[in-house]
Amino acid sequence: MFNRLSEKLGDIAHKLRGSARISESDLDATLREMRMALLEADVALPVVRHLMEEVREQALGAEVARSLQPGQVIIKILHDVLADLLGGQRRDLDLSKIPSVILLCGLQGAGKTTTAGKLARLLVAQGKKVALTSVDATRPAAREQLQVLAGQVDVPYIAGVGQTAAAMARSAINEAGRSGCHVLILDTAGRQVVDDALMAEIREVAEAVKASERLLVLDSMTGQTALPIAEQFHAAVTMTGCILTKTDADVRGGAALSVARSTGVPVRYVGTGEKIEAFEVFDPRRMAGRILGQGDVVGLVEKIQSTVDHAQAQKAADKLKKGQFDLGDFAEQLGQMQNMGGMAGMLKMLPGVKLPQEALAQMDDKPIKRMQAMVYSMTLKERRYPKIINGSRKKRIAAGSGTTVQELNQMLKQFAQMQKMMKKMKGSKGRRMMAQLAGRFGGMGGGMPPGMPPKK
Repeated sequence: MFNRLSEKLGDIAHKLRGSARISESDLDATLREMRMALLEADVALPVVRHLMEEVREQALGAEVARSLQPGQVIIKILHDVLADLLGGQRRDLDLSKIPSVILLCGLQGAGKTTTAGKLARLLVAQGKKVALTSVDATRPAAREQLQVLAGQVDVPYIAGVGQTAAAMARSAINEAGRSGCHVLILDTAGRQVVDDALMAEIREVAEAVKASERLLVLDSMTGQTALPIAEQFHAAVTMTGCILTKTDADVRGGAALSVARSTGVPVRYVGTGEKIEAFEVFDPRRMAGRILGQGDVVGLVEKIQSTVDHAQAQKAADKLKKGQFDLGDFAEQLGQMQNMGGMAGMLKMLPGVKLPQEALAQMDDKPIKRMQAMVYSMTLKERRYPKIINGSRKKRIAAGSGTTVQELNQMLKQFAQMQKMMKKMKGSKGRRMMAQLAGRFGGMGGGMPPGMPPKK
C-alpha cells in the first residue's frame, strides 16, 4: 500500500543519514520533497500541512542543533510524527466482557464479510472462543457467505432470529452467551452508498448490542473518498477504529495517513491479500518505520511465529547440526518461506535492505515453487540420497514436475553446494565463521536500526 510513499520518503531518509550538518535551507528543501511525496500518495492537504509544521518545528529545536548527527535526529522526528499521524500507540481490542461484541460496518464491496472471517481466525489463534453472525436482513447471500467463512476458520456461525437487524443481533448475543463464546463478531448490512436508512439501522443495532468495539471496514482503493465515508459512519455510530482492506493493491496509501488524523478513528487492522490468513494488526510505530525504509523486525518475528511450524523447524535444525539435512527438508523450508510472504515480503521488513520497489515487485517466487515441485516428484530414497539420481531418474523427475533436466541439474548442484557449506559450519570452525559474519554485518542483533526511537 505504501510502496510509492515508502520509496520516496526512504530515499529522503537515506540522504539525511549521511548529513553531518543541516541548515535551515536544507531542511526546507527536504520538507518540500516530503510534501510532494505525501500529496502524490493521496494524503489530504490539511494532514500534509500538519505533518510539515510538526516536523519543521521540532527539527529547528535545540536537540537537532546540539546533535552530532542531525540527519539521524530528523529521521527520528519524522518517524515519531508519522507514527502519531497513523494513530500513535498500537491499541488492542477491548475484549473484557463475555461475550464481547465486535460490530463491523461499512459500505458494500469494502470486504466486510471476508474481514469478519479473517478477524475470527486471528482471535482464535490468540486463544479466544469466537462466533460469527450476520444481521443483514436484506441479503441472504451475505449470511450464507459468512457461514461458509465460519466453516473455513472452524468457528460456529450463529443465525440470529427476528424480523429486524436489532432483533437478530440480540438473539445472536444470547446464543453466544449460552454457548460460552468469548467474542461475537457481528457483520452488519452494507449499501453501495451511505444513506439514512443504513445509518439508522446501524445505530439501532449498536444501541441494541452495546458493542465493545465498533470497527469501520474501509476499502483502501477508494483513496480520498474514504474520508467522508469514515466521517459519516463516525457521526452515526462512534467508531473505535477502522480496518483497511485491499492494502496489497497498487494504491497510494493516503487514506491510512488521513483517516486517523481527520476523524480521530485509528487504523486497527489491515487486510494484506485475498487469502484468509492475509490479515494483520496495524502498529503505527512499526508502520512508520516501514514507510521510512527502516524495516520491521518485530513484525517479521511475529510473522515467523504465526506461520512457521515450530516442531518442523526444530527437526530441521537438529538435522542441520548432524549434517543430515536432505532434499525433503529443503523443500519444507522453501514452503515455510512462501508462507511468510516469499522473498520480497521478507526483504521489505528487514532494516538496512534498500531495494527499489520495482525490483521487489519483480521478485518472482516461481523458481522456488519449481524447486519444490522437483523435490516432490522424487521418491523418498531420492530425496535422502540425491547421488543415486541418474539420467533416467532425472527425466522422470523433470517430466513429473513440469521442469527440464537442466533446471533439475542446477537445483541439485545448488543443494550440493549448500550441503558442503553446512558441513563446514559444524564445530568450532563454523562458530568462528558465524562470529566473523556477525562482525561484518555490524552485530545487527544488538540494537535498533538507525533513526529508530530507543526502547522504552
